[in-house]
Amino acid sequence: MKKLLGFTLLGMGISFSAPIFMDAEYAKELCHMWNKTPQLVEELGKSESWMAAPERKIFIYREDCGDKKQIQLTIKNENGKAVCVYGGWAKDKRGKDDFLMYAETKRWLEMGRKEYGPMKAMMLGRLKFEGPKFVAMKNMGPFEAFLDIVDNPPHDSSRCP
Repeated sequence: MKKLLGFTLLGMGISFSAPIFMDAEYAKELCHMWNKTPQLVEELGKSESWMAAPERKIFIYREDCGDKKQIQLTIKNENGKAVCVYGGWAKDKRGKDDFLMYAETKRWLEMGRKEYGPMKAMMLGRLKFEGPKFVAMKNMGPFEAFLDIVDNPPHDSSRCP
């Protein structure tokens, strides 16, 4: 039900459309999902390698839609928790502590449905990844939890952002 588009609320003629998969509105919702996922907020908050940087940005895009429409999540160290403070269009440049992830739309959706995890996705070339690999390897559980929530915010994946 979460991905139905243009449905009518109780026959009252009120229509809702889900955001386009990986547009700014979707990124805002993904940021909210991050903050509701203890494995991301709490476990990364306890990770020395993750918390070595006061802030990390994750840039994401759908490979089949091109790299011009990237979204960004900004994760800050707030009192020992890894909190998402921004989700929207990419607005910053990627630094040495930041990550870039991209995959074809169908691969993002497969990962979000938990058909496979990040290791298999990267080994098979389904998920492309740039950034501090040591940090990612040390935090594979939270990384997998992140991929698991990618499909959760309501979205329309039938068109590009």
